[in-house]
Amino acid sequence: MSFLVNLILFISLSIPALSQEQDTDFAKKLQEHYKTVKSISADFTQSKQSLLFDEALVSKGVFYYEKPDKIRWEQLAPSANYFILNKEEVIQFDGESVKKSTGLNMQMSIFRQFILSTVDGSILNDPSFEKRFQSKNGEMRISLVPLDKRMAKRLVKIELTFDEKTLVLDQLKMYENQDDSTEISFTNQKINTSIPASIFQ
Repeated sequence: MSFLVNLILFISLSIPALSQEQDTDFAKKLQEHYKTVKSISADFTQSKQSLLFDEALVSKGVFYYEKPDKIRWEQLAPSANYFILNKEEVIQFDGESVKKSTGLNMQMSIFRQFILSTVDGSILNDPSFEKRFQSKNGEMRISLVPLDKRMAKRLVKIELTFDEKTLVLDQLKMYENQDDSTEISFTNQKINTSIPASIFQ
């Protein structure tokens, strides 16, 4: 998980862009939809590709979100660990012990903002990214290319894939460079179902 946080902190495929009007319509539709979303839960599979590895590093787990600012990211395999963001409280389990702290550091603040803005689509309003949209087979793929030179040295591109019918995020892919990438696929997404308070404690 520390890798994911660091990657978010700190190529572009040849995809024909839709018209700007279509881009704006989808972004507005997505954000209007998420005004009605109170909670999200989903299973995830994360796959890390790199020339440093003989094969992809794969992990699986569950993700929970409750508006306005509660997140639980829990890896179940190949090893168990999790972290929870509950307002200003951070709870982390590294597989051996649980640590709690109050007050988000810069990394966690940026990570929380990234997750929240990605889930609800508000990242599409972020002027620090160039955006390209591609609609195909019922999916909307959005490529976000950082315009900031410092960020671009660490992160070449983010790709978000939304189901155009349900408007849920199906996949998030981050490219460090041509050879290194991290792909997170979400399945079994549930919207506005009750999440026990204990999940965020």
